[in-house]
Amino acid sequence: MMAVPTGPGPEMVGAETGASGGGDASASFRGWPEPAPVANPPERCKFLRSIGPDGKLSDPIHEAVPTHRCAAFGDPLPLSLRQQELVCLQRVHVSCPRYMRGTLLAEESATAAAEEEPKAGLPILTIAGLILVGIAGLILVAALMGILPGIHRSSGSAGPSQVAVVTASHTAPATPTLAPSPSPAVEPTATPAPSASPSPLPTSTPVASPTWPPGATASRMKLLVPCPGQADCYLYTVRGAGVNGSSVPDNVGGIARFFGVDVDAIYAMNPWATSGIQPGQKLKIPPPTR
Repeated sequence: MMAVPTGPGPEMVGAETGASGGGDASASFRGWPEPAPVANPPERCKFLRSIGPDGKLSDPIHEAVPTHRCAAFGDPLPLSLRQQELVCLQRVHVSCPRYMRGTLLAEESATAAAEEEPKAGLPILTIAGLILVGIAGLILVAALMGILPGIHRSSGSAGPSQVAVVTASHTAPATPTLAPSPSPAVEPTATPAPSASPSPLPTSTPVASPTWPPGATASRMKLLVPCPGQADCYLYTVRGAGVNGSSVPDNVGGIARFFGVDVDAIYAMNPWATSGIQPGQKLKIPPPTR
């Protein structure tokens, strides 16, 4: 249904003349390019709706009112009272271009919906067929591999699995007889070699480690000897320049830092060292800490 201008056009003038002069109003609309209306159409257009204060559409009434709208397609359009009286509330509404277009769109929507229904069912049938084929294939593979015990129980002859077991039982004794013979010959020759190599390590390590003070290292302990008859005391031989890897001779402060001991403790154990030390002298030091 199409909204018409406020002023009557050529078609509307003919409709008004037919309505007032007693002529057939529908005859004036048959001059449009659309086909003639069907026989005995409904008196009121099916696309005529009434809009409420909330903006929602509802069923129209049987007279022309400003709240009527045309809902054939797109947004609902307002209708003049004159257009409602001459077209929307008369049987001639079937010749209205908006009515015919709305009817055509409704038929196309129904046809598209009918075509979509069989398409939606095709994937389900295809998936069901693939599932059945997969199940049949699994059953066949299981039967061939001997997973199904019922097949072997019903058969009186020996299957492939039984033949394989019998063959393995005859060939198995020959393999172990050859394998043990070379292995004893190789193992005794390899056993003495590991036993000889670890033996020097335990003999040298336990002898020296219990005598070293906590934190002392082997490289520094090689420069010391225990003081005879005195606990927690070690003797260090003072070295000159070039002997201990330094360009200057030893001094009490350098010796204390090297062994990680206190300088005052060295002076307390060696009162004579306060006047200086010389290469070759034996200097007592506390147990080293590094």
